Amino acid sequence: MVGTVTCRPMKADNAILSSTHIRIRQPLGFLAAGGLATSAHWLTMGILMQAGMSALIATAIGFLVGAVANYLLQRRLAFLNARRHRSAVPRYLLSCAIAWLTNIAIFDALHQVAIWPPAIAQLVTTLCVAALNYALYKRLVFHE
Repeated sequence: MVGTVTCRPMKADNAILSSTHIRIRQPLGFLAAGGLATSAHWLTMGILMQAGMSALIATAIGFLVGAVANYLLQRRLAFLNARRHRSAVPRYLLSCAIAWLTNIAIFDALHQVAIWPPAIAQLVTTLCVAALNYALYKRLVFHE
């Protein structure tokens, strides 16, 4: 037909959209999941301490609650295309051990060696461990 124009929507490159979506979604999902898991840890710890449990035992149990919540939330909010649980769980447990040891080492260096106040030392330590965790989750645990 003369004078007829067919309009078709332009198709964007799916690889570019997917890459952009992941670059935005993953860090935001990681922060949201980590924040919620940290809240679960602290809430559990607080409740157990109010019930008379020692702070050390309460934080150990809180860590476990937070770790389980974090694994499930990371899969749901940040790493949607994660590997199967059978492969991811052992890797996640390894990443938890690495993060725990790193947390102790950095905190000890900042608080005991550099003589930083505990709150500042823990804040800096938490930021360092969060960056480490993101790299471990992305490359080792969930492999995206």
